Amino acid sequence: MKKKNKHLTKTQLILLFIGFSAYVFSGGRWNLGVTAWIWPFAFLYYSRRTENVRQFLPLAAALCAGHVIKWLNVLDMGYLADGALCLLWSLCWIVPFLADRLLAQKLPGVFLRSLIFPAVFTSVEVLQTFLPTNSFGMMAYTQEGFLPLMQITSVTGSFGLSFLIFWFGAVLLTAVEKRPGWKRIAAVYLAVTVAALGFGCIRLATAPAVENTVRVAGVICPYFEKYGDGSYEVFPYEETERYLTDEARRAAEGGAEIACWNEEAFAIDDADEAALLEKAKELAGDYGMIMILGYETADTDGSEDGLSVNKSVIVLPDGSVTEYVKTKLVPLAEDGYVKGPGLIPTVATDKGILSNVICFDETYPGFIHGMGAHTQERFRDTDILFVPSWDWNSVKNAHSRMAAFRAIENGEAVVKPTYDGISVAVDPYGRELTRSDTDDTGFDTVWFADVPVAGVRTVYAALGTWIDTAFCVFGVLAVPGGIIMRRKNRTD
Repeated sequence: MKKKNKHLTKTQLILLFIGFSAYVFSGGRWNLGVTAWIWPFAFLYYSRRTENVRQFLPLAAALCAGHVIKWLNVLDMGYLADGALCLLWSLCWIVPFLADRLLAQKLPGVFLRSLIFPAVFTSVEVLQTFLPTNSFGMMAYTQEGFLPLMQITSVTGSFGLSFLIFWFGAVLLTAVEKRPGWKRIAAVYLAVTVAALGFGCIRLATAPAVENTVRVAGVICPYFEKYGDGSYEVFPYEETERYLTDEARRAAEGGAEIACWNEEAFAIDDADEAALLEKAKELAGDYGMIMILGYETADTDGSEDGLSVNKSVIVLPDGSVTEYVKTKLVPLAEDGYVKGPGLIPTVATDKGILSNVICFDETYPGFIHGMGAHTQERFRDTDILFVPSWDWNSVKNAHSRMAAFRAIENGEAVVKPTYDGISVAVDPYGRELTRSDTDDTGFDTVWFADVPVAGVRTVYAALGTWIDTAFCVFGVLAVPGGIIMRRKNRTD
């Protein structure tokens, strides 16, 4: 960039304000879906009008400030620690604007110029899923509720929808600038978007009628935080067993055929685990009800090197038990826990093929569809995925949005009972079956949903690893490719 000392124009200041305002309300603790289509254009337009590094810095500052505001205290570690984390996290989002600023205007052809920004931004989103921040902040999530457009994720995954959003900003800017060929690129983008919406409308309209459902109970444990420092009182085992018995009865009386507890609904010593499972087997047999228990075991015998274990087990009425240990641990907050091996279970029952993961696992799209995880069977055959979870106020809205996307991507219903947050159940098309917020219902709650049994096959479930890799490679190669083409264009 040229080093000139020019003040920001009124237009640039307006663009910064619009971009910042829209960014704050796109996908963090607050969300207005339309804002996700506005801020990339506003910030990109501002970036293209900068003439030096000094003018570019306000854009970087607006992105960083907006990121901190909408994600502050995302890990519930306190404002200072979370603010520092969000600030570091936001730096990744500056890269696409730098790439566009340095390359796009120098490339031949309006089509190539329009692809730099969305390609790099989507690549950043993919690479982010290999970091502790995972998929939080993915632009696709801002479109929760816009079901026709969301259906494209069954083919491209959520990264494909993010690409479409970012591409809109670049195409609109090309049209505003009236660059040669802008009508052609606008027509291409319009055709792609109409095709995506048309596909979604047809997919929803032709979805088979639901013939078989299973009555599912989501069980939210009593509120048991006792101390201001965030520590929790562990109930005596007898109290834990009484709670299990009472809540299983409540679920059965409500007609539940499957009951799923939230993450860490029980906290017990490892010496009491066998007794808890025996009681669960007894209750499952008595009620003819599948029970999915979320619990934490404390290491009292030294077998886990002093680490706790966060588990979710599927208990069938015949007494069989399938265990899953949480694999994707929350950074810092779960340093004292055993990391699971990444084995996502699939259990064939007369209520469909069931699978379960735990809370933070769900935030990694690649892990859920099988990239980096070994499944006992073909995970894409799963009919219902259970995600027992534990959230908190600053993250509950963003986290609850992900359930519908995992459902559409993998063609399975998702049931997510959540402690201190928003519980949801959605069908394989992302249609909401129930929603329950502990801020409204309180704790010690049982809610019910009639969940479709039959899952559907999707392109993304079968090819998700390759699709994610393609989006990542496209963006990574766009930068060196743009540099080469820029230099070649100079010499011609």
